[in-house]
Amino acid sequence: MTGFTDTQARALKAKLSDQWIRQRREDDIQVSYIEGWHAIAEASRIFGFDGCDRETIEAKCVWHGSRSGRPACSYVARVRIIVRADDRLIVREGSGCGHGDAFTLGEAHEAALKEAETDATKRALITFGNAFGLALYDREQRQV
Repeated sequence: MTGFTDTQARALKAKLSDQWIRQRREDDIQVSYIEGWHAIAEASRIFGFDGCDRETIEAKCVWHGSRSGRPACSYVARVRIIVRADDRLIVREGSGCGHGDAFTLGEAHEAALKEAETDATKRALITFGNAFGLALYDREQRQV
């Protein structure tokens, strides 16, 4: 028993609408993804505004220097998602990485940390199903 309502279970099993899919090139490979704000909005829609908590359990700067003459850095982060489903707490974790460069070192750290936390959040949420981008891991994208 999952503890999810029928409405929640249907939303988690539904196909991912292609309107939310974005693409970018990464090392000559086309990568499909959903944006972080959309994943968070879907969590609020499916689990309820107060049905899901996110906690950054680790964030660490793993590199800093300069890129193209600007301050730059990279972060790794680990995020925990806690979803309330009836009387159960469902806990999922994800890891992510973020890179930032900016006019100041502080701005670079902020950008890199936010990107790492967002990436980790999406990776934790993806374990709940297609609404969070799981369907994009299937090369044929049959659930899109």
